[in-house]
Amino acid sequence: MKTITSFLLFLSVSNIIMAQSGKNVENHQLTLNVLLPGIIYEQGLSQNSTLVAEATIGFAYRESDFLESGLGIYPIGKLQYRYYYNFDRRLEMSKNISGNTGNYIAPTVAIQGGKAVIGDLDYVSDYFGGIGAVYGLQRTGQKGLQFRFEVGPGYFFDQFESNFGIFLALKLGWVVSKG
Repeated sequence: MKTITSFLLFLSVSNIIMAQSGKNVENHQLTLNVLLPGIIYEQGLSQNSTLVAEATIGFAYRESDFLESGLGIYPIGKLQYRYYYNFDRRLEMSKNISGNTGNYIAPTVAIQGGKAVIGDLDYVSDYFGGIGAVYGLQRTGQKGLQFRFEVGPGYFFDQFESNFGIFLALKLGWVVSKG
C-alpha cells in the first residue's frame, strides 16, 4: 500500500511540474535554406533547448594558372545542441519567440566530404571535420522567412592535418513546418 501511495504521489508531483514547465521552443521545426541550399530539422528537447541536424550543400571554385581550374559541390552535415538563453527577456519585452526566434549558444560538430558530388574539384583529403562552440542569433518572421547568423571558435581536421579556426555561418531560408 505504501508503494502505491508513493507512486501516485510521484505521478501527481510530476504532472504538476510538467504542467508548469511548458516549452518556449517549437516541438519541431523544418527549414529550407536558400543561400547554401539545404535542410534543417530542429527538435525541441526542453524549455529552452533544441537538437539541430542540418544537411547542406557547399560550393568551391578554383581558377589557377598553376593548377587545374575546377568547380565542386560537396555535402556538409552538422549537429548542434542549442540553448536559447534570452527567451524570457524577449517575452518580458513582448517580442516574438515563435519559430525559435532568439539568441543561442551551441556546441557544434560538422563534417564535409572532400570528393565533389558534382564537378571535378576534389580535395586531397576524403573529408573535413570541425568541432566547436558558436554564438548564434535566429530570427523567424510571421510568414516563415528565417535569418540565422553563427560565429565561434572551432577545431578543424582532415586526414592529414588539424588546426584551430572560426565557425562562421550566414543562413537565409523558410520555415516550412513547425509544431
